Amino acid sequence: MVKPLEHLAAAAVILFFVPMKLSVSGIDIYLADLLGIASLGFIGLIAARGQLLLSTIKAAGFVLLFVVYIVIAGIVSNVPATLVIIEVIQWLSITAFLGVLHQSGLLASPRFLSTVALYALAGAVYTAIWHFIVFPDLGNFKKLGNTKYLFGFSCLLLYLMRDHIRFSYVFLGLSIVLLVMSDERKAFLGIILMVACDYVFCRKSHDLRTQKTVNALGFTVLFGVILALLSAWSLLGISAILNHLEFTPLDVLYADQQQARWDSELWRKLLLANGFSLFLENPILGVGPKMLPEHIVDYFQNQELAIYTHNFALDVAIEYGLVGLTILFGGFLLSMHRLFSQRFQNPISFLMAVYILAMVLFVAINSTIMLMFLLPFFINTRVLNEPSAVPPSLNVRYLNQAASKTPLSNVAIHKDK
Repeated sequence: MVKPLEHLAAAAVILFFVPMKLSVSGIDIYLADLLGIASLGFIGLIAARGQLLLSTIKAAGFVLLFVVYIVIAGIVSNVPATLVIIEVIQWLSITAFLGVLHQSGLLASPRFLSTVALYALAGAVYTAIWHFIVFPDLGNFKKLGNTKYLFGFSCLLLYLMRDHIRFSYVFLGLSIVLLVMSDERKAFLGIILMVACDYVFCRKSHDLRTQKTVNALGFTVLFGVILALLSAWSLLGISAILNHLEFTPLDVLYADQQQARWDSELWRKLLLANGFSLFLENPILGVGPKMLPEHIVDYFQNQELAIYTHNFALDVAIEYGLVGLTILFGGFLLSMHRLFSQRFQNPISFLMAVYILAMVLFVAINSTIMLMFLLPFFINTRVLNEPSAVPPSLNVRYLNQAASKTPLSNVAIHKDK
């Protein structure tokens, strides 16, 4: 039976996907942000009592290093202190929230993760019904903000926890239908890659040779795709590819920005092109925390179009440069490599990391994406108690002691008779 605390914690996770706000002194604050700030206090108390787990520190290691760099980048770029503090609190609060769940052992519980999956599905169903009532003429779910990420997230968790949920395949089928209806292509891509990695890398075979063959085949396909892309770039040339995609500098320069307000594909194309140009102006250290909208506005005639680039990696590169990008994504990839080595013991974390890695190139940076970006490492780092093995030296000593003792002799046995 699921405990009330697990229900509350599962609902708290889903709040990061729901834009519910409170007005405090004329300032609108998301409920998820309040949860994160409260989590900072809880994790501070845990650390003050000396009860902070080493696995929690290990999971948050590269994020803490990135937070230190945020402060340095803000000072170097002369960013207002308020913006730096907001960015630092945003990253630390989400890390603290996951740290509290990790410390309590909830992220090591299949029952809790199954509860989160069901809550996510319920949220996705409610969101779809609300969308059809409010936007009956709109075919996809593009007007839902961060809530649209529930469709992919629920499908992800239901697939990963399908062995722990009754009627899981019915729920999974429903979530897939909602995902297709939402037209969330990035989430659909993440689900496809996650399932492919599950069958290729996470299914342990009793035959070692078969296992090595399957792994080699998976890596061969991956490198084959990369080689095909490099070959297309080498044979056709970057200019021909950009011209085919209508992505040349002239296409961007003479793009109809009024049309871009209603054409999301054109808008994203302009954001990527102008964002990359902005990145090239400050490639090492970036423009500073929370400064992307202020700098990219010079690239647009219509200032309403000047927002983040809908590319998590590019957003980080613009604001923090190659140094910040290396710290954040380098830490992510190193941690993901560790998850890959543990994929047979805990495939959930590795497959979840595959899903989010497929999405970060197509989503803007926000609290919801930050939560999913960090979640796999806090799930994986929960260490279970295992019986310790007896050192070889002790085994030898025990054998010598047994050999030195006098065994029961046949003479004594016959004497008793």
